[in-house]
Amino acid sequence: MSRTHRPLTLVAATALAGTALLWAGFGGAVVSASAHDSLASATPGDGDSITADPGSVVLGFTDELLVQPGGTTDGFAVQIVDSEGLHYESGCVSLDGSSVAAPIALGDAGGYQVLWQVVSSDGHPTSGQYSFDYEPTSLEGAHDGLTNAPTCGAPWAGEPDGGAPAVATPSDAAAAPTEAAATDAPAADEAPATLQATETAGPVSGELQQAGAMLPWPVIVLIVLVGLGAIAAIVVLTLRRSRGGGFGGS
Repeated sequence: MSRTHRPLTLVAATALAGTALLWAGFGGAVVSASAHDSLASATPGDGDSITADPGSVVLGFTDELLVQPGGTTDGFAVQIVDSEGLHYESGCVSLDGSSVAAPIALGDAGGYQVLWQVVSSDGHPTSGQYSFDYEPTSLEGAHDGLTNAPTCGAPWAGEPDGGAPAVATPSDAAAAPTEAAATDAPAADEAPATLQATETAGPVSGELQQAGAMLPWPVIVLIVLVGLGAIAAIVVLTLRRSRGGGFGGS
């Protein structure tokens, strides 16, 4: 191979290798960012209009959620708030594989928002929110919401006189709110006063559209620019060495 062709071959090989490395790093970052579990189903679902209080909210995710040491529900929370920001959840959640359930006791007719936070199977917390409408045929028995999010075991909308609320499970999602105090309620986990949703759920009346999580665009652009700059530097260095006879040969 002559000196004339060797630099071009080295430049092409260097550029190809650099592009492969850049793609591997960029693709790996995107895959890592998309690893969080997504909301796959919910009852009630996003945009649903219900006429009866279901007694609980049940959320299903794309993979089995991470159970904390000791079986606690640290890092998990489900909140139900109305248009005035009043809370209608018990503060307790129960886990069953890829499902999370939380007791609720709705108040007046109107729009309600579900805010959730779980620990994904990859060990990272993820959260989201969606809304549904409540249009009961009668307001008899409507519950009063709380200004602040209750902790598990404390009085809440469904237990105004105190006592630990019963913990709903995914199998009894459609059951009416129970008045009996649970004897095996999860350990008291204080939910944040306001959950900050990082993921907005798509329609959840049936199966959810899966929203792929990606790195922010500024970070992606920075990764691409750094990679292209490194490739350009390698190409320039290769050309300079070839012109100075640094590669040897005749």
